[in-house]
Amino acid sequence: MRIGTWIRAFFGAACSASNQSKAHATYTLGLKALSTSGVCSQHCGSLYHFFPRLFRALCLSFGLLVGVSLLNGCASDNDLPEHEVTVKDPVSFQVEGISGELRTNVEAHLNSLAVISKQRVRFYVREITESATSALRAFGYYHPNIEVKLPDKDNATDLTVTVQVDAGKPLYIRNYTLEILGEGSEYKVFDDILKQSPLSSYKILNHGQYEDLKQQIHDQALSLGFFDGKFISSRILVYQDQNMADIELIYDSGVRYRFGKLLMDEETAKLLTPSKSLQPFAEGDYFSTKLVNSFVQAMNQTGYYNAVDVRPVVDQLYDQKVPLEVHLERRANNNVRLGLGYSTDEGPRVLMEWNKPLLNARGDSFTSLATLTPITQDAQLVYKIPRKNPNLDYYTINASQEHIDLNDTNSNRSQLAAHYIANETGVWRRDYALRLEYEDYNQGSETGYAMNILPALRLTRRESSGGFDPARGYSLMLEGLGGSRIWGEHSFVQVRATYRGVISPTPRTRFLFRLEQGANFGPDAEGVPPSLRFFAGGDNSIRGFGYRDKAPMQSDGSGLKGARYMTTGTAEFQFPIGIANSRLAVFLDGGVATDDYQRDKELLWGPGLGYRFLSPYGIVRVDLAVGLEAEQDNNYQLHFAFGPEF
Repeated sequence: MRIGTWIRAFFGAACSASNQSKAHATYTLGLKALSTSGVCSQHCGSLYHFFPRLFRALCLSFGLLVGVSLLNGCASDNDLPEHEVTVKDPVSFQVEGISGELRTNVEAHLNSLAVISKQRVRFYVREITESATSALRAFGYYHPNIEVKLPDKDNATDLTVTVQVDAGKPLYIRNYTLEILGEGSEYKVFDDILKQSPLSSYKILNHGQYEDLKQQIHDQALSLGFFDGKFISSRILVYQDQNMADIELIYDSGVRYRFGKLLMDEETAKLLTPSKSLQPFAEGDYFSTKLVNSFVQAMNQTGYYNAVDVRPVVDQLYDQKVPLEVHLERRANNNVRLGLGYSTDEGPRVLMEWNKPLLNARGDSFTSLATLTPITQDAQLVYKIPRKNPNLDYYTINASQEHIDLNDTNSNRSQLAAHYIANETGVWRRDYALRLEYEDYNQGSETGYAMNILPALRLTRRESSGGFDPARGYSLMLEGLGGSRIWGEHSFVQVRATYRGVISPTPRTRFLFRLEQGANFGPDAEGVPPSLRFFAGGDNSIRGFGYRDKAPMQSDGSGLKGARYMTTGTAEFQFPIGIANSRLAVFLDGGVATDDYQRDKELLWGPGLGYRFLSPYGIVRVDLAVGLEAEQDNNYQLHFAFGPEF
């Protein structure tokens, strides 16, 4: 009966507590539970004599379980409303006496405090002082003098807490010990991290730099496969009375793991087949995150997959090897893309593309593309066959049909070509091609048709600092092709070269330049079809003149003939104008399209002004250029373009 009486009393207390908040009821129950052990030992004397610990524990557990059940039954959600706490007069902080990163860090610490009302801010002076002190210590200032000035009580609009800070003398690093143990001690990359760290003896202690250094060492170790690496000592010994600190960092890298097996399901194994040649490592090679990332990037470039996931399985390490889990998600069998655009040269543009990215286990793909503008209509079919590397070493079979109706040119050209693209070795992308072309044309008063077999070679090379607005870089294109009357209707050789570059005199300025040269040689150099002749003018040529608007005239003066040679160039300087993501451009274009450089000595010039807006998706360009030509009225051309400039 005594035990029953005690339990009923306990339940009553629990139900009474349930009328308060849940947190308070739980706390009350905890107090009762802690006190029941003594009560139980007093009322269960006979059994306690034989089973003292067991019975005592049972009594306590039974009381807790039943008490919690009744407590939950007595309390309801309606009895426990949750009220949102709001502060009508929150204070703000103003930090004085310091500047730069010290002030920024103190402000960040103070603003991370809970919202404080003006009426209660006097109770938080100590917390404010400690928060500011902690922020200063992060930068090595351990002896600050901080004065907290509260808002004026009589001024209802004064809600500013002024924190006056005298940072005091900083702590300097005295002894600086850094050491890499294990196999990692043989790797120069760790030495480079230590040398590049701003921490060193006789410099002000900075806890942020210390933590960054630790993180860099650990991250680099993991990226190289030192999965057992750990700091066996990482400490800062502070001597406040001497304003000195000693740093000791000792990292044991352990052994470097190697690549293990690839773990994947049956579907992924099937999808990996056409990309297997892209794998830059084999089982047993030393692990490297850089190689894994290179593998993922290369597979993404193939266009075969919607998703590529390759990650080390660090919880399945074995025999100093780490397996890789691979998951691939195939792209749809048919991909359709529609696009609309506009360029000053060609007017409105409609693009339609149909792509089949993965036709078989070899990795073949098929693409059809049509581009329609008021002056050009172009359709292409491309069948791609990988050789070794589907990104850098492959064959293509191309078929295309193009119609041009511009100025004095009306041309229909059909082409069938076989290409071999090689870029797996060296810095040049090499495109070897054999083209069969048929062109039916009217050029001014000239009417004709031609069929030629044209061997061609194009070399391209590009380097830049990255992004659509690189600070530096260049691109170079060299192309040569030719025909012969032995297998076609014209004997000639054509060469073209284009060089583009960008440099940055300052971080926010750009200097762009372009040089382009084209020439036809041979007995039929002036009689080749219009698609193989040269015309100047336009957004990517001389901006002061219309698109393909400048070339030698027909002998009867009936229209443009097209040129045997062309030389054009651009110099452009871009600088900020005080508007976000904007630059002003000053440029000068110049050049000539001619059959005889000696006869046409006067160059065409196209100076102008431009505006550049750097959007997240590319650069918007607006140019106003003046076309200067000897003994001719000036031309004015307005150009719009969107996309990368380099």
